[in-house]
Amino acid sequence: MKLSHYAFGEENHDNGTIVVLHGLFGQARNWTAIARRLAEKYHVVTADLRNHGRSGWDGEMTYQAMAADIADLIRDVSDKPVHLIGHSMGGKASMVLALSQDADLIADLVIVDIAPVAYDHDYTGYINAMRAVDFDAVSRRAEVEDALSSGVSEKGVRQFLAQNVITDKDTGKMSWQVNIDAMANHLADITGWPGGAMASFDRDVLFISGATSHYVDAKDRDHIKSLFPKAAFTSIKGAGHWVHAEKPEAVLLTLSAFLNR
Repeated sequence: MKLSHYAFGEENHDNGTIVVLHGLFGQARNWTAIARRLAEKYHVVTADLRNHGRSGWDGEMTYQAMAADIADLIRDVSDKPVHLIGHSMGGKASMVLALSQDADLIADLVIVDIAPVAYDHDYTGYINAMRAVDFDAVSRRAEVEDALSSGVSEKGVRQFLAQNVITDKDTGKMSWQVNIDAMANHLADITGWPGGAMASFDRDVLFISGATSHYVDAKDRDHIKSLFPKAAFTSIKGAGHWVHAEKPEAVLLTLSAFLNR
């Protein structure tokens, strides 16, 4: 699938290309502020993963499918290996690509607050709440947030989910821009990690985690090192899972240091 994407700093193409991928229920524009800053030196591409943002919908929502999409995107935007950055679900898809036969598309890798392991997180409540929104009864995003409150207790999460609402220019009717059915059918794939033997990725990898997040546990480091022998780890003080949104300056400094090493 061809992914919708946005390009920044195209005049800096010779300095290298950075490709940035969002997490579940996210979209490319979540990374726009950081992308613009990185684009002062690099060519930066932010992409909507399948079933998200402006990219197309498909019933398959496995990491193998997402990795294939990313490989096609990289070939389209760069004739050299890229610096690949992925947050959460986008990080898992990036790791699957790095451990595949298309690993040579990647110069180095940054994984933001996720590990190559299966999690027991259950997003069914979010999906049920999103499905329950009556778009005939709402006309503003704030009303969508209110409608989500019966199933989503955290205000910040409601605001994040409501960013996925689009409004038809002709009818004015709102709808979800994300493919909720595909996500619901593949929750086990999304929270899981592909089984079977995998090759290792022998280039530099940086794992950035939020200091208050529990997605990257120290006990997983041996497993991470078995797949990514050159992995390095750092955490951002005061940040949770949405590290880039909570502490953008710290993330930007960390990314710049890694890219300029």
